[in-house]
Amino acid sequence: MKPSLSDLVRLRLFILTGGVLIALFMIGDLELLPAELERSYLGNRLFAQLPIIFALLAFSFHPLFLRFKQPAVLVATVALTYANYFLIYRCWQLAGFSFPYEGTLLYAFFGFFVMGMNFGYALALMLLSSLGFLALMLVHPVYGDRTMINAGFVLASLFIGVIGRHRLDHLLGQLQDANRKLVRLSTTDALTALFNRRALMTESEKLFSLLQRSGQTVAVFMLDLDFFKQFNDHYGHQEGDKAIRIQADIMREVFRRQTDVLGRYGGEEFLVVAPGLSAAECQVKAREVLQAWQQRAVPNAGSPDHRLLSCSIGICHGSAVNLSSLHEAIQLADEALYQAKNNGRATYAVAASAVSAAAAPIGTEEQRL
Repeated sequence: MKPSLSDLVRLRLFILTGGVLIALFMIGDLELLPAELERSYLGNRLFAQLPIIFALLAFSFHPLFLRFKQPAVLVATVALTYANYFLIYRCWQLAGFSFPYEGTLLYAFFGFFVMGMNFGYALALMLLSSLGFLALMLVHPVYGDRTMINAGFVLASLFIGVIGRHRLDHLLGQLQDANRKLVRLSTTDALTALFNRRALMTESEKLFSLLQRSGQTVAVFMLDLDFFKQFNDHYGHQEGDKAIRIQADIMREVFRRQTDVLGRYGGEEFLVVAPGLSAAECQVKAREVLQAWQQRAVPNAGSPDHRLLSCSIGICHGSAVNLSSLHEAIQLADEALYQAKNNGRATYAVAASAVSAAAAPIGTEEQRL
C-alpha cells in the first residue's frame, strides 16, 4: 500500500523524535560520565549521531525517499549503532569507563517498530549490530566478567525484536489481505466478477467528472439480454446464471481498456462507461458484442421467435460537457435501449447528440446481426 502524505509527515516526526530523544539522553549521560570523557561524548553525539538523524530527516524530503525508505533506515540505524560502539570503545580506552550498551537495543527497536523496518531489513540490522557488538566485546571486554552475559543479552534481545517484527509483518499482511477481500466483496458482483451497482456508479461518476473537466467524449452503453425471463423460465436459474456470466465475459472481451468501467446494473441489465470513443467506434463495439452472442449460439427456445439468446444495446455518445450529469447519459442510453427492443431486439440504437435529450431510433436491418 502506497504511503499517504500524512504517513510521510508522521514518519518525519518519528525521525525528529529520535533526535530529540538522543538530545535528552545527553543530559542524563553527562551526569554520570567522568569529566575527562565529556568532550569525546559530546563530539560523538553532536557530530556523529545527531547528524545521522538529520541526514535521514533531510532525505525524507527527497522524491525518492519512499522508494528507498527501508535501506535508508537500515543504513542510518547501523551508522548510529556503530557510532555508539565507538563511543563505548573510547570511554573504555580513555578512562576504563563501561559506557551502557542499552543504546544498541534502543536504536534497533526504534528501527524495527517505530520506523517500520520490514523483516528482511530487520534481520540485516540484527546481524550487523550483533557482529559489531561481539567484535567489540572480544577485543575489549568492556564489562569485565559480565561481558559475555551482556553480549548474550544484546544478541537475544535483537533476535526477539526480529521475531516480533516478523510476527507483526505476518499479521499486517493478513489484515491487508482481509481488507482487500472486503473491498472486493463490497464492490464486485459475485456472479459476474464485474462491478456491482454501487461500485459501478461510484467509478462511473469519477470517470464522468474527469471527462467533464477535460472536455472529452463519453460513451454510455446500456445492455440487456433479450427475452431473458422466458430463457430463465424455460432452462432454469442455473442456465440463466450462465447466460449472465456469458454477457459479462463478452463485455470484458469487447471493452478491454483499463479506463472502461463495466458493471452489472441490475438483473440481466449491464452498463459500460467508456471514455474517448468516437461515434463510429461506439457502433463497432456494439456490433462486436452482437457478433459475440451469435458466435456463442446459445438457444433460447423459450423466446416467442425461438431465436438464439441475444442482447439489445442502447448507446449515448457525446461530449461530457454537454451532459448535465451521468444520470442524464444513462437515461439517454436507456431510452435508446428501449428503441433497440422496439426495433426487433438483437440490435443497437444510438441516442441523439448529447446536446439533445431525445433518443434517435436507429436499429435498422444493417445494424441487426
